[in-house]
Amino acid sequence: KHFKRELFKKVRNLLRDRAANHSLLELSDRELLKGLGLYKEDLQTGTKGYTLASVLLFGKDDIIQNILPHFKIDVLLRKKDSERYDDRLELRTNLIEAYEGLMEYLQKHLPDPFYEENGIRISLRTKIFREIVANILVHAEYTGIAFTRLIIYKDRVETENPSKPFRSGPVTVATLIPQPKNPLLAKLFMQIGLVEELGSGIRISSKYVPIYTGGKEPQFIEGD
Repeated sequence: KHFKRELFKKVRNLLRDRAANHSLLELSDRELLKGLGLYKEDLQTGTKGYTLASVLLFGKDDIIQNILPHFKIDVLLRKKDSERYDDRLELRTNLIEAYEGLMEYLQKHLPDPFYEENGIRISLRTKIFREIVANILVHAEYTGIAFTRLIIYKDRVETENPSKPFRSGPVTVATLIPQPKNPLLAKLFMQIGLVEELGSGIRISSKYVPIYTGGKEPQFIEGD
C-alpha cells in the first residue's frame, strides 16, 4: 500500500520494450520487487522487508518524504538571473518519475541542434542528458541532508549530487573505473533502458558534449 501501483505497469512496459519475453514480466508486484532485489532478508538478524531502494523507485511521495524528509531534486534556470533564478522546479517524487520530469524540463529549456550520425538524425540533447540525469539519480547518497541539483546557465549546465566517493578529483574516460554506488538503483535503470551500462554516462558525454557545445569538454569531479 506504500507503493505507487501505476509504476509497476510503467516498469513492465519499459521491460517489455527491451525484451518482449523478459523473465520479470509474468511476476506479481511483490515477486517483481523480490526479483529486482528490492525485498530482502537480513541473514544476521532474520529481519525481512523492503529496501530503501524500493521506496526511492516505487514509493508514494508522502512515504518517501516520511522516510527521507530531506529528499528533493532541485532544478534552477539561471539564464538571465545568475544569482537567483528565472525559473525553478522541485521534485520530491520517485526516481522513475523524477527522471521523466528532469528530461521534460531540459527539453523545454535547452536547444537541440540538428545532428546526423551515419545518415540518421539523433538528438544530441537526449543522448547526453539521459545519461547525465540517470547518473545523478543513480549514484546519489540519499541518507544525508544534502540533495541533488541541476542548474541551467546561459553558457553551461552544472549538476551536483551528494556522494560517498570512491576517490577524489577529476574523472576521465581514461581513469574511469565503473563502481555503482547504489547497485539496486543502477540495476533497474539499466534493465528499463534509462542507462546503457555502468560507466556509459562519462563515455557518451565525453563523445557528444564537444559536438553539442562547439568544442567545450565536459568536466566530471568526484568528491564529498
